[in-house]
Amino acid sequence: MIEPMCSQRDAASVIFNLPGYHVIDAVDLPLGGRRVVVGADTIEAGCPDCGVVSERVHAWCRQRVKDLPHAGAVEVVVVKPRLVCAERACSRRTFTQTTPELPLRARCTSRLRRGLLEAVIDHGRPVAGVAAGFGVAWWTAQKTVNAAVVVLPDVDGLHVKHLGIDEHRYRRVRWFRDPDGGGWRRVEPWMTTLVNATSGQVLGVVDG
Repeated sequence: MIEPMCSQRDAASVIFNLPGYHVIDAVDLPLGGRRVVVGADTIEAGCPDCGVVSERVHAWCRQRVKDLPHAGAVEVVVVKPRLVCAERACSRRTFTQTTPELPLRARCTSRLRRGLLEAVIDHGRPVAGVAAGFGVAWWTAQKTVNAAVVVLPDVDGLHVKHLGIDEHRYRRVRWFRDPDGGGWRRVEPWMTTLVNATSGQVLGVVDG
């Protein structure tokens, strides 16, 4: 018996290469760019309340998410199943499938967030420039960096030979009315980032 040794995914899914998903459809948009419709490879998930795995589909829904650009702008639509909880004693009747690439309430794929974080942290690019290059809002890129900050290493246990300190403005200038004098006061929203200059690892972020 001869068995193929190559991937069994279709060509579009291989090229798009979103882990755990396959391409259902892809079309050109009238104003430029493309729309790619994808679905999960497996239709099953555990209930977020009781953990019982279900494969019974209650309904299908579509969600637009942000993803890495592929040779230009791409609009990604995910066909997601709403599953029926298989545990009768559970108070939750239905729930939406989640995957590592699209966690609960995610508006962006995990690989997009990894790309944003790598561009800012590993390559030292400004957040605004990274957001523009990936076609996302500034807040999306900044929230990705902020989420990574809360898992920073224990700096007291590290031996750092070369310390890098960088000050940058992380958002636009704000104006506030002085409660005492009644005039307007300009506030510069600065942020100081401490990094291990040898490895590029972020050690801490200080507001101000």
